[in-house]
Amino acid sequence: MPELPEVETIVQALRSCLIGLVPIKVICHKEKILRTPDLLPKALGYPIKDISRKGKLILLWTPPYVWLIHLKMSGQLWWQPQHKPLPPHTHLIVSFAETDKQLRYADLRQFGYWQIVPEGKLSQVPFLQKLGPDALSVTPKLLQDRLRKRKTAIKSVLLNQECLAGLGNIYSDEALWLAQIHPLIPASTLSSTQIERLAWAIKKALIRGIKLGGTSIRDYLHPDGRKGLYQNYRLVYRREGLSCLRCGMPIKRIKVAGRSSYFCPMCQKV
Repeated sequence: MPELPEVETIVQALRSCLIGLVPIKVICHKEKILRTPDLLPKALGYPIKDISRKGKLILLWTPPYVWLIHLKMSGQLWWQPQHKPLPPHTHLIVSFAETDKQLRYADLRQFGYWQIVPEGKLSQVPFLQKLGPDALSVTPKLLQDRLRKRKTAIKSVLLNQECLAGLGNIYSDEALWLAQIHPLIPASTLSSTQIERLAWAIKKALIRGIKLGGTSIRDYLHPDGRKGLYQNYRLVYRREGLSCLRCGMPIKRIKVAGRSSYFCPMCQKV
């Protein structure tokens, strides 16, 4: 699933090409992809004023409406001329006034969705109500408040979007390695020093991911089809059996909350 750096990279790319354009037509081939088809006719014809991100959610602002896009497991956004063949598994196409380019949404697993919400009702969207603070804005105090009563493994807590929004399997592992914290340590037992180190590590891992354009291991691509570069510079994720970049010990893999978690048994002791 695209995580915060991948979604942020997409948002930055879309800002450069969509701001000011007016959506005039939407074709949706899968009903479940567009959750609010009744609002679609009303939402067309307004220029895109801004594009932002909340956790892993993309927001297209066309006042008085907001378009929410969640890529989930395998969603992809393509910015392409209409004469170009559609990418495989394209389920939704947005056409704009005064340009022959289209915003195309492809999704192999079809878990992603689009939703249109009146701007005044955005705060009432259940998904947004449950979402925790953005992981990119984490501070030691904020993190301490979020972890204080959570007795489950720190890796599980970092994956919980109600705790921090935007982290996923890749950058959680990277942050824990940077902070030298074992993924199974109960979150509530972290010392103030560990929490301070982890807050720094989360931001460092995410900023590093954004600078490298995200991680293209499976489905993630930039809207123009380019791959991200982070997979070439991973610190610990999917490096099982390879030497730790810090101490040389072979990296190990365990399951945490049903997800593969990679760590160094020397640097990240329980």
